[in-house]
Amino acid sequence: MPLHRKKRERVENNFLQNNPNYHLEYSILRKEATFWNNSAQYWMGQEATRRAECLLRGDVDGYKTVKHSQDLYYPHAF
Repeated sequence: MPLHRKKRERVENNFLQNNPNYHLEYSILRKEATFWNNSAQYWMGQEATRRAECLLRGDVDGYKTVKHSQDLYYPHAF
């Protein structure tokens, strides 16, 4: 009786594998997010996570849009 094994799906290169510079930026942003979250600066950690996820999806324009810390901490004051 033959074994029926699942065939592996082909893995295609994603955006970060094709662009090593952005892969480095992704790693730096993940470290920054961990640092800010551990320092109780959650809004800064959330912004770093948002930018890292944009790189993971291949959205370079979303990665390049940076919100400044005063906009994150005081969203209604300005």
